[in-house]
Amino acid sequence: MWSLRMVDRLFCCRPFTPILIGICVGVTISLIVTNVRIENNCLENISVLRDSFDRSHNIDSIFTDDSKNLQEENTEDLSDYDPRINLAGKPHSAKKEPQTLIRPRYLSTELGIKEKNFVAVLSSIKQIPSLGLAINETLAHHVSRLAFFVEVAGTDKLDVKTLPIVGFKDSQQGLLTLHTLKYLADKLAVGYSYFFFIKDTTYVDGRKLDNLTKHISITENVYMGLPGTHPTSNPSVCSLDSGILISSSVLLAISPLLETCTEEFAFNSDDEKIGLCIFKALNLTCQSQLQGQTFLTFNLDAHISDVRQLEKAWESQPELSNALTYFHARETAYFFMLNKQTCNVALQNIKYSIREMETSILRLAPDAPGGLQAVTWPVGYSPPSKQDTRFSVLHWEYFNETHVYFDTEHSAVKPLAGPHLQDVEDVINAAVKTVLKESPELKYLRVSSGYKRFDPTRGMDYILDLCFSDPVKGKITLRMEGCRPITHVDTVPMPYVTESSIVHIIAIVREEEEFSAAEKFVASFGKNMMAKSDKSELHLVLFNQNTGNLKALAQTLNTQYKKMGSKISIITYKFSGSNRSALDFAAVDLISSKMEPGALFFLCSPFTEIYPDVLNRVRINTISGWQLFSPIPFAEYNPDVSFPGSSKSEALNISTNQGFYDLHETQHISFYMADYLSARKAFESEQPLVKSDHDLQGEFSSPYETILSMFTRMHQLHILRAVEPHLRIRYHERKCETRRCLQSFLLSQGTRSQLAQFALDRESPAVAG
Repeated sequence: MWSLRMVDRLFCCRPFTPILIGICVGVTISLIVTNVRIENNCLENISVLRDSFDRSHNIDSIFTDDSKNLQEENTEDLSDYDPRINLAGKPHSAKKEPQTLIRPRYLSTELGIKEKNFVAVLSSIKQIPSLGLAINETLAHHVSRLAFFVEVAGTDKLDVKTLPIVGFKDSQQGLLTLHTLKYLADKLAVGYSYFFFIKDTTYVDGRKLDNLTKHISITENVYMGLPGTHPTSNPSVCSLDSGILISSSVLLAISPLLETCTEEFAFNSDDEKIGLCIFKALNLTCQSQLQGQTFLTFNLDAHISDVRQLEKAWESQPELSNALTYFHARETAYFFMLNKQTCNVALQNIKYSIREMETSILRLAPDAPGGLQAVTWPVGYSPPSKQDTRFSVLHWEYFNETHVYFDTEHSAVKPLAGPHLQDVEDVINAAVKTVLKESPELKYLRVSSGYKRFDPTRGMDYILDLCFSDPVKGKITLRMEGCRPITHVDTVPMPYVTESSIVHIIAIVREEEEFSAAEKFVASFGKNMMAKSDKSELHLVLFNQNTGNLKALAQTLNTQYKKMGSKISIITYKFSGSNRSALDFAAVDLISSKMEPGALFFLCSPFTEIYPDVLNRVRINTISGWQLFSPIPFAEYNPDVSFPGSSKSEALNISTNQGFYDLHETQHISFYMADYLSARKAFESEQPLVKSDHDLQGEFSSPYETILSMFTRMHQLHILRAVEPHLRIRYHERKCETRRCLQSFLLSQGTRSQLAQFALDRESPAVAG
C-alpha cells in the first residue's frame, strides 16, 4: 500500500513540473477514493499545496469537479474517526545473523563423489604373512582400497606391518563376518560404492572386478555372487568362498539390524550370516546376473589338483579364462600362477583392441579431412609436435651401440650407461627382431647409426640404420623407425607439508679465500632472513680458520634480531686431511649430534646469494622419509670474460650474458636429519660416522663426491632437482678434485661468444705490435 508519507516526500524533495505534480496529486486523490484513512490536517495541507500551484501555474483544469467533490465527502466522513495505532508485530525482531557456510576440505566430499571398490578380506593371523601378502601383491593395485579383517586373541602378534589390517577381539568366536559388516557400515559405507567380501583363499581378477562394477548402476541395490540354497530357508545366499559383492546402499540398509542379526544368526555359516541379514532388511536374494553382467567363478578343488596343471588346463577349459574369482587357492603359488595367466589374457585382449582400432582408423581415413596422408604412425597416436620457432625445435641425439654424441650443447661424446644403455639396447633388439621376422634369411651385423629424440606430446622417437648380410645382395643397410609412446601418466601421491618448519642452513668455509665470501654471506643472511623474521638458523662451519670478524658480526646480528626467531652460530674444527670433498660429510656428522632427527637442513656454499623464496621451496619440496630437494642454482660467469674492463656488478640478475643454470653443481641439497642418519647408518661400513673432531685427524676421505651422490643409493627416497632462480652463486676460483667440479668451473668462464671475444681482445695487441 502506498502511504501519505510517500506523497509528502514527493512534494517536498524534488522540483516537479506542473504536469508531474498534477499526476502525483491525482494518484493521491485516487488512493483516497479507495477508502484510505487520512487525517484532516494532512488533507488540508494537500489542498493548500494544490491551491498554491493552481494560482502559480493555472492548472485548474487538471482537477475535475468529481475529484473535488470526493475530497470534500471524504473530509466530512473522516472527521468522525479516531486514529488507531497498530502495534501488531512491533517492534520488529532483529534479523538473524547469516550463518557461515562451512565447506568440506575436498570437492569430492561436497559433490558426493565416492571411491569405487573396497575389498574386505576375511583372514586369520596365521595366513596374513603368506596368503595375505599374495592377495595384496596381485589385487591391491586394481581396487580403490583393500584391507584384511581378522579375529585377534589375547596372545596373538602380527609381524607384518605393511598391510592394512583390522583386528577384532571378542570372547565369542565366529562373528568375524558380522563384525566386519558393522565396521564397514559405521566408518566406510559413505565413502565407497561397492564392497567385495572374499576369503584369503580366493584369487580375484582385479581387472574384471573393476569392469563389472563400472557397468552396474549404483542406484540399484546389489547383492551379487555365486548363489547357494540355504538348507533351512527359502532365500538363496551367496557363497563367501567365491566372493560377495554388495552396494553401499545394501550395507547401510542392514546396518541397523546387525545387532539383531548377531543374535539370530550367530551359529550360521559366514555366507549365511550375510545373506540372511540382507534378506531380512531388504528381502533381497543372491543374484549371479544383474544389468547384463554375469558373476563367473571357478572352483580349483573340483578341477585342479596341482598348480602345475593350472597352466595346461588354461587352454582346455574356457571357464578358467572367463572367471572373475578362483576359490580354494590354498597356496601362494596358485595366486602368482593365476596372476600370470590373467595378465596374459588381458595383454592379448589389449593387443586385439589395438588392432581393431587401427583397422577402423585406416578404413575411415579416406573420408576424413586430409585422407590417408593425415594418418600418423603409429596409427592412433599423437602426431609429432610442430615447431613454431627455432627455440622450440626438438633436438635429435646421435648414438651407436656404446656412445651418444652431442646430447647437450656442452657435450661432444658420452658413453651410454644405466637406463640410457638399456633403452638403446631394447630399441635395437626390437628392430632386429622385426626385420628377421619378415626376412629370416638376413643376418644382423651391427648398428650403422641411430637417432633419438623426446617429444613431450608423443614419447621417444627413434631412427635406426641397421646393417644386415643378405645371401644374394651381400651387405645391405635398412632404416627402421621406432616409437616408445607415452601411454599412461600416473600422479605420484605426496605427503602433506607446510611452510612452518625451521630451516637450518649449513655453510662450510674450507679455504682462506672463502673467508671474505663468508662475511658477505652472513651480512646477506641478516638482511634477507633475520630482518624479515624468517624461521631459519645459520650454522657457519669453519675448517682450519680463525673466526676473525665473523664472530663479532654474528653476535651483532643475533643481538639486533634477538626477537625475530633467527640466529647465527659459528663452529670451528681442525682438519688435517687433503680430501676437501669429504668436509660436507664431516660438518653434517658433527652437527647431527646437536640436532633433533626432525630438523630440516639446507647445505649451501658461502658464495651463494640466498633469498626467503628459496627456503620456502626447501620447506615444501623436502619431505621427511619421502623426498630430498637439490635446487639447481644460477651461477655467474667470470666477470673478466663476460664484462671485461667494467666494474663488478652489485646485483646478479638472471640473464644469459651474466650466468647459467649449473647442472653440475650438486652441493646444494636439503634433507631431514633422520633421513641423513639413516643413509649414514646404511653405508657406515664404507664411511664411518664422524662423532668428534678427533676423527678428522689423519687421512679422512669419502667414497662419495657429495652428499647427493650418497642419497642416490637410497632407493626409498625420491630426489627432486629443479632450477631455482632465487638461488644464485657468485663466480669464484676453486680447487677441483672431481670431474663434476671441473666441468662446472669450465662452464662458468662464459658463453662461447664471450670467450671468443675475450680471446680476440687478447690477441689484438700482439697482432698490432
